[in-house]
Amino acid sequence: MPHRPSSPMIYTLGLLLYVMVASPGITSADDILVVFNVEEKLPVQKTNKNFLNVAIDTSQMMKNFSNIDIRDDKLVKLMKPLAPGYLRIGGNMASSLLFDPNVTITLYSDADYEMRKEFTMSATVWDDLNNLAKRSGLKILFDLNYLTRLDGDKWDPSNAEELIKYSAKRNYSLDWELGNEPNLYPKHFNYTPKPEQMAEDFSTCRNLLNSYPIYNTSLLVGPATTRPTTMTTPASKILSGFVKHGKDYVDAVTWHHYYFDGREANISHFMNPDVFNLLDTQITNSKEILKEAGAKKKSMWLGETSSAFGGGAPGLSNTFVATFIWLDKLGLAARQGIDLVIRQALFGGNYSLLDSDLNPLPDWWLSIIYKKLVGRRVAPCKIFAPAEVRLYCHCARKVFQGTKSVVLFGLNVKDSAENVKISEYAGDVWEYRLSAKYLTSKKMQLNDKTLSVTSDGILSRISPVKIKSNNLKIHGHSLVFWIIPMELASCSLE
Repeated sequence: MPHRPSSPMIYTLGLLLYVMVASPGITSADDILVVFNVEEKLPVQKTNKNFLNVAIDTSQMMKNFSNIDIRDDKLVKLMKPLAPGYLRIGGNMASSLLFDPNVTITLYSDADYEMRKEFTMSATVWDDLNNLAKRSGLKILFDLNYLTRLDGDKWDPSNAEELIKYSAKRNYSLDWELGNEPNLYPKHFNYTPKPEQMAEDFSTCRNLLNSYPIYNTSLLVGPATTRPTTMTTPASKILSGFVKHGKDYVDAVTWHHYYFDGREANISHFMNPDVFNLLDTQITNSKEILKEAGAKKKSMWLGETSSAFGGGAPGLSNTFVATFIWLDKLGLAARQGIDLVIRQALFGGNYSLLDSDLNPLPDWWLSIIYKKLVGRRVAPCKIFAPAEVRLYCHCARKVFQGTKSVVLFGLNVKDSAENVKISEYAGDVWEYRLSAKYLTSKKMQLNDKTLSVTSDGILSRISPVKIKSNNLKIHGHSLVFWIIPMELASCSLE
């Protein structure tokens, strides 16, 4: 039976007891304490049902998917555990993409990538992408080209309508974006957008979608600026101006988040709690921007995100050490009210979830385990831990081992293990412990067994081990998910 502490005061008493006995700072010898608020009926936050999503960068189309066969059955098998959710098709080169059902895409070299102003997407490639998404159980979120401009600086929707009309005839289920990182247009495309005009252009796009019955309820999201590091950056100013004038034309406000430049990163960036906390500051900034623009309750997405911009950090962003920053992002974003995150990228770049041979990399394993275990509701709890140990509380998926449960998950970037105590709980816990033989390994271990996939896409079994709650330990340089059969009022509807 699920465990339920008998006293309604246990949350308050647990906190009081801890404050009375704890020293001013937690030392490595102290146990980490987790106190769940059993009686609180409301969750801290509730995320979108498709919280974790994945992306394919538009540049992969320009390269004609030179390293990946998007019709490959193994690719489909590896995408299915990421469903339900979005397959976002977007990125900088979305601002160069034109749709032409009659053209054959030319394979452009990497040198062409930087200088090319336009490239075409054929109907064949578009059909293949939609088939891939359908077979995988995902829905495409497509980023339309914002830089098709008319005289007077209005958005020219004619090519977008070609794609929309073609897609409607084939009954493709789609949601939409318009543009990508507009604050970087001056750098990449020698164009300076104006927030008021952007809002008008999104209105045009919304009206265009509404004219097609299949898409009149499709989502339109934006403006996809880069992260608001401060309130006065160009990204923040465009985000603020756009939301002020265009909030009624989007279903969610999006911005992109990366912690650092992949070309300058080293391993310490991936294990530094101060770096992890940058996201918290930037979410706070974005909330303030929405509040000032009268859009406090608007859904907010991380419309594109990973560890490092510039394609990721070579030899780091696709290895085990990157799992710390990825899991912390998922936990922190959900707790701070981000509705949905889109991970860059499924394949391609140094931050991919799959390598060019379709072998899963550590963040892929972490992502599917997260989707398997973690529910939408952020559970109310208090955690007393050193800065290097990050823990998060959620309601577990609807049923686990036949009982209502909570999931406590997180990471330890310290060299040493830490004991963890759950206040007023004594019982069994199901543990998923993730580790690697070394930090830059591309292999992940679950409970000391290496996770793998066969050539035809058959996965290792993802199973926990049962341990007693008085034996919880988060090992050094590891991640963990603990399923705890405990009833919380805030999880009653999960």
